[in-house]
Amino acid sequence: MDENWKILVGLASTAALKYAILWRLGEKRQDLFELVGTVKELICYPVKSCQGVYVEEAECTKYGLKYKGVTDRHWMLTRDNMRFLSLRQEPKMALITVKITDDSIELSAPGMSPLLLPKHIKKTSKNVSQCSVWDCTTQGIDCGDAASKWVSDYLGSPGLRIVYYSNELEDRNYINEIKPWQTSANENDVTGFADWASYMFLTSASLEALNKQLKRQVTMKSFRPNIVIDGTDAFEEDTWEEIKFGDKVQMRCLTACERCSLTTVDPEKGFKQEDGEPLKTLKRIRSLPPYNKYNECVFGINASPDICGTVKVGDPVYAIRKQKPATA
Repeated sequence: MDENWKILVGLASTAALKYAILWRLGEKRQDLFELVGTVKELICYPVKSCQGVYVEEAECTKYGLKYKGVTDRHWMLTRDNMRFLSLRQEPKMALITVKITDDSIELSAPGMSPLLLPKHIKKTSKNVSQCSVWDCTTQGIDCGDAASKWVSDYLGSPGLRIVYYSNELEDRNYINEIKPWQTSANENDVTGFADWASYMFLTSASLEALNKQLKRQVTMKSFRPNIVIDGTDAFEEDTWEEIKFGDKVQMRCLTACERCSLTTVDPEKGFKQEDGEPLKTLKRIRSLPPYNKYNECVFGINASPDICGTVKVGDPVYAIRKQKPATA
């Protein structure tokens, strides 16, 4: 046999063996998943900090939950300096409703005629802007002067813009947006205009446990999860390393979701609660290591998909639990 041919055969055999080992390890890892609950709600938030759209079925993409061609947090309001605008600064954004039609998204707000925005805006040499989400500089396609006037008139602040995130733009890879604690983000994790990760989920039991500590009850709308999971124990999600929805969609649990003043906005009335709740209580009961070292409280889990696909309300949810550190 020719020497070069022997080398090629050897390399192919090594590659095949490596693939077989990885496949077997993957199969064994699948055996670690255990049933933990079911999908109770799916919520897509097309416009950052505006109301969500509740759906029965959606596509889990690497950029976020997608419904009828519209992906989670792919539109965003910005100030005149192109820095993102959210409920933290403008609580009235909570009253902006979003409807997904065949070829557009429709924004409505008290005292305003509806605003129609196309589902897709092509990138040109003139409509791409540099904008920022926290300390991240990213790109957005400007939605035009009519959209700018609509949102500026509603919020009473001139110079506001609406931008759209397209897959034609540079990927926003959030592994580069470093957290002060360890996360499981990797170089393939991307998102549009989300604060950080492309998904965040919460459990019904955790909300119930929080409400037992509050004088005034709150709903999931105060925390804006994409996926609500039923049938677990309270805060059981803290123990999960990976999750699987149905028989395909699989995600890494990256880190707990730190909480801020956005949670104090009443999602039904569009103003901040003067008593600082539920954030005040979260700081008391959910300032957990290692987040408490940075004066953060957490509620919910940020996640990123490794296997994408369709997820439905009622789907079973499986989890792999974190390994407990060995003790001497």
